[in-house]
Amino acid sequence: MRSLAALLCLAAAAPAIAAPEQPIETPIGGPAETPIAVPSPIPVGFLLAWKPMLLSVRVDTGAGAQFGSDKVLLLRALGRWTTTMFGDKLMARAEIEGGQFQSDTQGTASGSNGAELTARLLGGTATRIWPGFIATASAGFITRYQWGTQAQGGAPRVGVFGLTSNIELEYRVAPLLSVAGYLEGALAPIAYAVQPNLGSLSDASEFRARIQFSLDVAPSAAVDIGYDFTRWHASFSKSSVLDPAGAADQALLFEDREHAITFGIRWKP
Repeated sequence: MRSLAALLCLAAAAPAIAAPEQPIETPIGGPAETPIAVPSPIPVGFLLAWKPMLLSVRVDTGAGAQFGSDKVLLLRALGRWTTTMFGDKLMARAEIEGGQFQSDTQGTASGSNGAELTARLLGGTATRIWPGFIATASAGFITRYQWGTQAQGGAPRVGVFGLTSNIELEYRVAPLLSVAGYLEGALAPIAYAVQPNLGSLSDASEFRARIQFSLDVAPSAAVDIGYDFTRWHASFSKSSVLDPAGAADQALLFEDREHAITFGIRWKP
């Protein structure tokens, strides 16, 4: 009986003896880690904004004309759409803004009386410099078309097309609040739909600076409030727009300064 009990104990222990427990190996450098997807810093979404501005215009033939007196324009708006391409590596943006384009003629031979549209088509990228601080840079095409009432010495009818580039730096100062600064420069030497007596476009350029505050009001929505300063400059040769009865041999400088406030709502997917 004792021999049978000993044989049963040996049979039960045989598997453990034949296959001893293998130690669990730990990967070099510690346990394996699961990667966490980091969202793209590109500010995708839609922006719709009301953008009233204070406008002053100067038309000069070289005699040193003054800017027309400032005028508040309330009927202006901005729309912007931003998305990503190539696996969230690049940014694509389309933007259009415009509306009223009027100023008084006090102190100048010609002011403005019409409307204006500016459109941009951009591509770029965004980089997270450190947590909460993002730099976004883009470049692309810009076009601007303005028209007015010629009989009243209004804004000349002219369209310009060219290239633009910009950079925006955004910093999150609080969990729901961020502040951003923006600089843009553009050259638009190609003219189209120009009224005949305006002459030939020599050059055109744009400069814009903006500061903006954004407040997150929902996980997918934010309110933007900003201030923009924009300067447009265009020069023409062989112009007779200020003296229709004279020869088309004048140089003409057209410049406007825009101070605008943006009140916008941005939807983020």
